[in-house]
This record gives sequence, C-alpha cells and structure tokens, in this order.
Amino acid sequence: MESGPCSLGSRSVNDDSTAATLYRLDIPLVQAFETASGRVTARTIGLVSVSRDGITGWGEAAPYPGQDESFGEVLEAAAAGAVTLTLAAALNEAMCDLVARERGVSLNSELGPIHPTVPVSIAVGMGDAAIDTAGAASGSGITRFKIKIMPGHTGHVAEIRHLFPDAVIGVDANGSFDASTIAEILPLRGLDIAYIEQPTAGVDDAAMQTLADAGFTVFVDESIRSVADAQRALATPTVSGVVVKPGRLGWSASVEVVRRARAAGKLWRASGLLETGVGRSFSLALAAASDSFVSDVASASRFFSYDVVSQPIDGGDLIVPTGAGTGLDVDADVVTARALDVIPVSESAIPGRG
Repeated sequence: MESGPCSLGSRSVNDDSTAATLYRLDIPLVQAFETASGRVTARTIGLVSVSRDGITGWGEAAPYPGQDESFGEVLEAAAAGAVTLTLAAALNEAMCDLVARERGVSLNSELGPIHPTVPVSIAVGMGDAAIDTAGAASGSGITRFKIKIMPGHTGHVAEIRHLFPDAVIGVDANGSFDASTIAEILPLRGLDIAYIEQPTAGVDDAAMQTLADAGFTVFVDESIRSVADAQRALATPTVSGVVVKPGRLGWSASVEVVRRARAAGKLWRASGLLETGVGRSFSLALAAASDSFVSDVASASRFFSYDVVSQPIDGGDLIVPTGAGTGLDVDADVVTARALDVIPVSESAIPGRG
C-alpha cells in the first residue's frame, strides 16, 4: 500500500497523544462462503483504532484466506512496529477516519458528487447454497449479485439469471482461469453479464482480449495491491476497469486509484474483503461516488453472526452516512467484549510516526 499522510491533510501526528490498538476478533459466518480461493466459515479480522485528544478513527485488517498474508503475520507486525499489506491499509483507514472526524468532514467529500443511497450488491458463492443465497437476497429487495465462478463451475450463473431476469449480475473468477480454460466463460455472454472480475491470476493480455472480443467488460481485482498496480492495469487496453478495495489499499491510495481511473477514462468499482461494518464503511464511502460502476456494498449482518457497528446498514439500498469520517460509529463495548487479543500497535507503524 502507498503510505503517507491522509489526503485530507492533518496536523502532525508526531506527538505522544496519538496511539493505535489492534483488536483480534473471530466472527462466524451465517453460512459458509465458497470461492475459487476456498471455503470460508469464519473470519479472523483485526479492528484498528487510532486515537488522540478523545477522538478515535477506525480501520480494519481483514486478510482474505488464500489471497493475502496470514492473520498471524498481521499480529506479529503490529507488535513489532512493522506492517503487512492489510495492516498498513487498516492503519491508513483509521488515520484518515480520525483526521476527518477531527475536521468534522465526511471522507466521501474527497470524491466529488455522491449519491445519497447505494444499491446493495450481494456476493454469491459457489456450491449448493448459491441459488438459496440469491433467492433470499432477492426476497429482501436486492437486485445486484456478484456470482463467484471457477473452471468447471459456471452453470449456476445461468440458473440465477433464469430465476432473476431483471437482476444486475456480475461474475468473479478470483483469478482461477487460464489460457486452457478461459473459453468456459464465453457461454455466459448471452446472460447480460455486467462485468467479469479478475478472470486470470494476472493481467493476461491474450485471455483478456478473448473476453473483450466477446463483448465482456473486464475488471482487475486481486492484481491491484498498490497505486502502481492500478496504473499498469489502467494502461492495458484490454482492461475495462479496476476494483478498488480499501482493505488492501487503505483510504488514501483508494482515492488516488479512483482519480487515476477517471483520468484514464476507465471504469472503477468499490469492493471489500468480507469485512465487518468498519471495513465496509470505506467501501460504501467510495461506492457513493457518482461514477462508481456497480460497486459491492452490503451490510455485514448478511454474512456475519454479529457486527461491531452500532448503526447497522441494510436493505435494498444503503443510506450513505453524511457524518464526520466514515459517518458510522463503532460499538467499542462489543469490540472489547469480543476481542481475543488486544495489541498496542508500535508507534513506528502508525502513519506519520516512527
């Protein structure tokens, strides 16, 4: 992640009043979530608070199994004053949330005109529960689905399209296809697919060209772990756009990637890492931007057995908070009661210190 001060600006953080803490939580999922990266039944995440002068900003380190560093590495880094990808992102989120709260402004003010509400988009895994997940979501007024696929597992997309002909449907391969299997995606072109996310492990020009020639809108996701990664993807003619995940980039770099996508005339969409309401609040702030393309936002309560945000967001449309910072309040009592580890983060890891 590109480090550095929050783009909102701030007074120096090189003072003894700034302190950061990481809280480890293990949260069971309401039901198992299956992707090309594996099957997940619970999430281990680290909520990061950065406080000074009685004001606290929050971020979330939520490395996704099989895609990011292990959570053990996050804990070790926090204690040692080092950072991992998702810990650096969480610290930047927390610092930017803190700065925005100090200034009394909303984070989404950095993105230009915003929508007051954002349609919920539900990630639908593979396996037997896929149809039921889509059905339950549709029954509550949700009309956007991101459906997970992998080689040999694309048939459920047609089933969901048949059941929900008016839904906005995208598919996410999590980098699981290659030159020998990319043709398996082509039959989906008659299903009005809004986008295909990360079809191959990297930015495979030949595979991307195959999909572009078939009329698909192709986004890069897991390959975007820095502003430089995004810039390379945006410069690739066969790439239609990039997925912006604050959980990997942090808030400052996420805003920069959006700006570069706009400058390149490419699409961009916001998404997350199966996080609590803390991490999701940053994705929602991005998704509220007027030019966000079918972003992934939903309440954590749809996936987790409990959440830590005291103002849960849910329904067919999410109301975009307008308060300072992310605009959402973390229930510190729940965090403290549920935390399995509480680790003071070394000051050398706090953005702007050390």
